[in-house]
Amino acid sequence: MNSSSSLPELTIGNKSTFPIIQWWMGVWISNWRLAWTVAKEWAVWTLSSVGHSVTPAYKPLFNAMIKEKKAYFGWKIPEHEFERIFYDANIAAIYEEVKKAKEVAQGNWALWINVMVAVNDYTRQVLAACDAWVDGIVSGAGLPLNLPEITKEYPNVSLIPILSNLKGVRILLKKWERLGRIPNAIILEDPSRAGGHLWSASVNNVDNSDTTLEVAVPEVIEFLNKEWLHVPVIAAGWIVSRDDMNRVLNLGASWVQMGTRFLATHESWASDDFKNAILHANEKDITIYTSNALLPARAIASSGIFHMIEWRVAETRKCIENCLIHCWYRDWIGELKGSGDTPAQMCILHALARGTEWNRPHAKSEALYFTGVSALEISTLKSVKEIIEELTY
Repeated sequence: MNSSSSLPELTIGNKSTFPIIQWWMGVWISNWRLAWTVAKEWAVWTLSSVGHSVTPAYKPLFNAMIKEKKAYFGWKIPEHEFERIFYDANIAAIYEEVKKAKEVAQGNWALWINVMVAVNDYTRQVLAACDAWVDGIVSGAGLPLNLPEITKEYPNVSLIPILSNLKGVRILLKKWERLGRIPNAIILEDPSRAGGHLWSASVNNVDNSDTTLEVAVPEVIEFLNKEWLHVPVIAAGWIVSRDDMNRVLNLGASWVQMGTRFLATHESWASDDFKNAILHANEKDITIYTSNALLPARAIASSGIFHMIEWRVAETRKCIENCLIHCWYRDWIGELKGSGDTPAQMCILHALARGTEWNRPHAKSEALYFTGVSALEISTLKSVKEIIEELTY
């Protein structure tokens, strides 16, 4: 690493790195190509485990499995077999993603992958990533209470849960300590600033003061110190510039996690339409809504899919992927009981995939563009190298 950097070097295992983590952006935006460009600049790279089998890059793998099943069953493949193919293709794609990442890294740099608790195939995705020798598992979109038990055969894999306040940290640590494990780091995500699915109970709780970084980071660090636990805290939410980075490091965080800034880069695999939406976003363009995944989410209001769902009628949908544990679109839930809140009626998996490069030209009208509030500070595309240099020197 270049010793002229004004940032400290941190050690993950036996690998030195800058205290910057590239946020995972599924579906297929946080792939090995983007992650590798981040790693070359000595930041931590993070892959996404979700939805590979519906992306253009891995659709041939999915289609090959379909062809094999047709040869066995004839032209009428049972629905449960379609679901199995979706899962199996995604597992194969996780192996392939990690393999490609490891090949270009040549043993250098720490490689993490994010696996969401909210997916039906959670355990298999975690184990596939461990089998492929990732250095760390990041896990949120639900409390990853059983992650130490799932990974007990892989003690050298770092475990990094995503939480938002001290309450969540207490609950998780109590369970993990019974399983003989503590986190290698804790990510504290600020729902009032972060992008995509937000670690909050509902849309109405996104702006709670106890989940802001200014409150959560000092509280969690004080608690960890009292418990004599040396667990680094990673701050996430509206971090674009070196000033933003200094602000959260001064709160006591050891690392920062950045997503939207890396999304709007030359190397990102977001579509040009997606990138342009980030570059031209204003306050009215950013919306918080209730996702079909049973979580609040932040996205660009002009995303094409929002215009489509206005005239879609909620009804029971057949779903061969069955990717989420809770899906209001799949299960035809038109209103969250007792709240009057209506969830978005979309297949979020396909809507996110349509926001990536390599998709068909008219995908813009059906795409979903996740973003953090930090989009308001981003007006130019930059290279990953430019961003890391601005942050570190």
